[in-house]
Amino acid sequence: MDSAQWVQPVMIVCKQSGQLYTITNTREALDILLRYWPVSDGKAFFDAMEVCIGVAEGRTSKEQARQAFIDAAHEAHIPVEIPDVIRVRV
Repeated sequence: MDSAQWVQPVMIVCKQSGQLYTITNTREALDILLRYWPVSDGKAFFDAMEVCIGVAEGRTSKEQARQAFIDAAHEAHIPVEIPDVIRVRV
């Protein structure tokens, strides 16, 4: 599974606990989908699972996984925030 950092992290809030999660890569996204997702159905949910697994198999990109994860969050009515990331060039 690709643990390379996404260009921008995605922040979501767990509906039950109110806990804030910051997802920074595909491995974390798949873990959240498998362990903590409030629904286990829906087109965007299944698409996100497939795309995240596709990253490990080299069929999809980490950017596609990030967008699929965001789409699944919207479908499940999970609040999403995309924090501004400041990149420093060295």
